Amino acid sequence: MMTRAQRTGLAATLAILACSDAARAAEPSPSALPLTVVSLRTDDAYDQASALTQALRSAIKDAPGWSIGEGDFSLEVLTLSLQCDDRPDAACQTRIADQIKSDRYLWGMLRMSGTEVEGDLHLWTRGKPESSVPVKYSANLTEANDEPLRKIAADAIAALTGGPPSGSLRVRTGAAQASVFIDGKPAGNVQNGEATFPVTTGPHTVRVKSAGFLDSQASVVVLPVTTTDVALSQMPAESSQLNWKRMGGFIGLGAGAVFGSVAIISSVQVASIQSDARYTAYRGLFTSNVKDVCGLDQREAIRRDVKADARTVDAGIQLCEKADTFMGLQYVFYPLAVVSAGLGAYLLVTSDSRTAERTGWSVQPSVGLGAGGVDVTYRW
Repeated sequence: MMTRAQRTGLAATLAILACSDAARAAEPSPSALPLTVVSLRTDDAYDQASALTQALRSAIKDAPGWSIGEGDFSLEVLTLSLQCDDRPDAACQTRIADQIKSDRYLWGMLRMSGTEVEGDLHLWTRGKPESSVPVKYSANLTEANDEPLRKIAADAIAALTGGPPSGSLRVRTGAAQASVFIDGKPAGNVQNGEATFPVTTGPHTVRVKSAGFLDSQASVVVLPVTTTDVALSQMPAESSQLNWKRMGGFIGLGAGAVFGSVAIISSVQVASIQSDARYTAYRGLFTSNVKDVCGLDQREAIRRDVKADARTVDAGIQLCEKADTFMGLQYVFYPLAVVSAGLGAYLLVTSDSRTAERTGWSVQPSVGLGAGGVDVTYRW
């Protein structure tokens, strides 16, 4: 049996040798909780204790959400310096945590048992009950990279920690209700624009879906033991299907504008003919009681009048024929302009599929070849 001083010197040597391994361990990060591994204590299984200590550190480095805590410590040295028993009690474990400045650390003890080593591993966490697991395996596992020893260490870390540390993700959206997908899997629904979900620490992809809005997505890193916020703005979605009523509305308005332009041009032409000096001279050939000098009967009569100037008659009749053409265009295109523009406006007003769901007053024009009107209704 080694003396206490001999064990102290050996523990210090083991602590120095373990420093090189600690230098390769994962560095603490905001997305991972630090977990300090205190070198295991033993009186007769030094190679096995050193190998398992290194394997535990590697397992923590590979475990999601965990990182190796800063510093390299030996249980043997700590219990001696703090004047604790070889197996530290609860009070001593708290003093160890204060000494190494850690809120969680792993410690344990090993001993030889024939051709095997056995012992126990403990996880101390500030403010929480201690957890522990027994270990027992072949004594010939003396290398930290031995696959069986790596598995033993990984299983022990998973049992002691309960898996990756969790955090909370608070999702805020622009929609009152939305479905939330985290890493492609349904997580729940947002009510009144906000919801909080428990998730593992580390990077996550968040997507929200809601009726009438485009999907919104963001990447976020969730910190351990905290609530991480992510705000996703949702834009109103346009219908993926072609809106025929909307298209017809614009076509109707455009056609109405074209028809109206033709009718107005025709009116201008008629007005210009009526102010033409040749038309005035032609009209002077008739008595004042003749109202329609361009009527067919009046044209034939004036052609037979031998007293009338032939050139004035021919010019006047040509102007009358031209006026007849533009008057006919007015009769056709003014009604077409009114019908097309009214129908286009109606189609645009009713092109939104959500209009039918709205409540309140609504005004709908009605147009036709014979009559027009406006319908005023109230929807409850």
